[in-house]
Amino acid sequence: MYPAWFQSIFEPLSSIGLNVIGVADGSPYQAFLANCHRAIVFANGGTALWESFIEDIKSQPKHLRDHQHPFDDFVHRMIQAADPTPNKNRRWIRCAAEPELFLDFRPLAHAAGLGFQSQMGLLIHPVYGLWIGLRAVLLTTEDLPLTPMEAASPCHNCDEKPCATACPAGAVKKGGWDVKICAQHHRKSRDCHGRCHSRLACPIGLEHRHGALQHLYHNARGDGRRALAASLQICDTLDGIDPPWYDWT
Repeated sequence: MYPAWFQSIFEPLSSIGLNVIGVADGSPYQAFLANCHRAIVFANGGTALWESFIEDIKSQPKHLRDHQHPFDDFVHRMIQAADPTPNKNRRWIRCAAEPELFLDFRPLAHAAGLGFQSQMGLLIHPVYGLWIGLRAVLLTTEDLPLTPMEAASPCHNCDEKPCATACPAGAVKKGGWDVKICAQHHRKSRDCHGRCHSRLACPIGLEHRHGALQHLYHNARGDGRRALAASLQICDTLDGIDPPWYDWT
């Protein structure tokens, strides 16, 4: 289905947990790559990428100690290892805490067939549910078959809307996620610190749900980083950076 050059990139990335890909029309992204023809979105579904990250930290503790964003840096190193040779016909852009360039991955991922906008605003995948993370896009001038999403959004047939009823702040509404209400609740309460009740309540992809440490790390980076270092018995002197709730309103 895919050419040899792409298989040589995809296979090692898939093996470490970047196991979901989708291909979208690349013409809207020619400002980033001249003559861009396709945009290949790489995502992780479930816990495989996290498990690979943990194994990397165990073997090289400095990858935690020396990096402010160790998870993002792990993904970056894996991409560089899979595609080490610069090529004028392709360009990588990461979805990271401190990306080289800003690109809104949500509409791009939808166009690539990786999911739909859920009731709470996150991308929802038919198999992995809300437990999918967008990590990078490979822009290329070469041709690959497009992968439009053929299934319907899981949210369409969900009448109970557990994501809405589980939110203690009432930030998940019929019209979507109210960022202002969510941020205000985080500023005044620790009820949602390190976990998202709405995400945990979604019944789609339960078998792919993140474990407690992974969920904590991605939702409260400070405490999550300290918990990760403690679980691996690593002396870590850097602080995790939590979501900037004060800037969200």
